[in-house]
Amino acid sequence: MMKKAKYILVLLLTLTVFSTSVTGTTDDEYFAGTRLKQLGVLKGYPDGSLKLENTINRSEVATIMVRIRGYESEVINLPGKNFTDVASDFWASNYIQNAYKLGIIQGYPEGAFKPSNSITYAEVVAIMVGALGFKDQVTGDWPYNYINKGKELGVIPKESTVDPGKVITRGEMSLIVWDTLLVKLDDTSILH
Repeated sequence: MMKKAKYILVLLLTLTVFSTSVTGTTDDEYFAGTRLKQLGVLKGYPDGSLKLENTINRSEVATIMVRIRGYESEVINLPGKNFTDVASDFWASNYIQNAYKLGIIQGYPEGAFKPSNSITYAEVVAIMVGALGFKDQVTGDWPYNYINKGKELGVIPKESTVDPGKVITRGEMSLIVWDTLLVKLDDTSILH
């Protein structure tokens, strides 16, 4: 019986290590991604997977943020911007326009949006801090000004040591979005 228990323990440990290395996501990222899928914020792929281990790009972030704000199928009557690299028939064109109109994500000085570019940890934290209405309260130098404000608000863990320039995955984005949704706002937020 003891030999069988050791075999089961080794098998479970092997499966745990194997499944972690294959998916590349943490339990918290999986939990957050699943909850965001249930809320309709993270849609996933035709096969039903969320591919949380994949990197996320600027178009996908714009889409998630517009869904969170409740403007997925809304037309926002504010001035848009003709980004040089976003065709009107691009799948995320309306999301990008709404994200721009809501002040969630801006383009680049040369007029591009770079929809397929990956996004960094610092950029996502800055988007979340802005989405909570604290952009005007950020002081200091980029990117630590937003990182520090994100820690203060609870957007990211206070003990986070993630490199601000790290390109993030869909799972990491899911966790940051989930944590942002759980932030308790006080009277200093414009959203309060």
